[in-house]
Amino acid sequence: MVTIGDMIKTNHMFKYKILVITILLYFFCGHALAEDNTDEVTDLKSAPYMFVGIQGGIQTTSSKDYNNIKLITPTASISFGAFFTPIIGARLHVNGIWNKGGYAENEVDFKYNYKYTTINLDVMINLVNLISRRSYSPINVYFINGFGLNMAWNNEEAYAHKEVLPYANNNTYFSHNIRFGAMIDYNITPNVCVNLEINGNSLDDRYNSKLSDHADWQFTAQLGVVYKFGFRKK
Repeated sequence: MVTIGDMIKTNHMFKYKILVITILLYFFCGHALAEDNTDEVTDLKSAPYMFVGIQGGIQTTSSKDYNNIKLITPTASISFGAFFTPIIGARLHVNGIWNKGGYAENEVDFKYNYKYTTINLDVMINLVNLISRRSYSPINVYFINGFGLNMAWNNEEAYAHKEVLPYANNNTYFSHNIRFGAMIDYNITPNVCVNLEINGNSLDDRYNSKLSDHADWQFTAQLGVVYKFGFRKK
């Protein structure tokens, strides 16, 4: 059984990795930001505003004694949120729907498909505006941290191998979802941007129908488009 202490320890380790990624992304964007030291001329306030976005990409979920690359599947997301200041925002993020697990022990090797849905409430921190003290930048880097609920379902393929997967569940399995991630976006216009997001999600140990004595991790990489609305005139 995974203890809260083990889960927190694992989450902290991944959190530090994500912080390193966000710092690298920030300095990657530094040259572009240095070329534009003045705010974009616009008659709109940079915050508050709301946004809606869609994303698509790939995901893989850690599986004990199995190659994660073989478990890559498509994934997609939709989100709705708001930035209350140029630095702090929040979003409701829904992600799913395809996933895979694998088993390879005692000369038995097979993969099994199942589906999932994750509903997360995320806090978003704009690191570019935080560090540069700007209210608008054409390129932004965000640190993302949130908590939510994951539902794994349509798990019949794993349940059919219950003799080697005794923890396979034939019903909907609910799990916590703790997220740490980073996102970089580019504003095509003040209202439209494209982004790349990478995140890791800590899940219950039984999420993928196996026990590994530590939290399961799901990793996603997605490209997306966001539309920002609700700007007010200066």
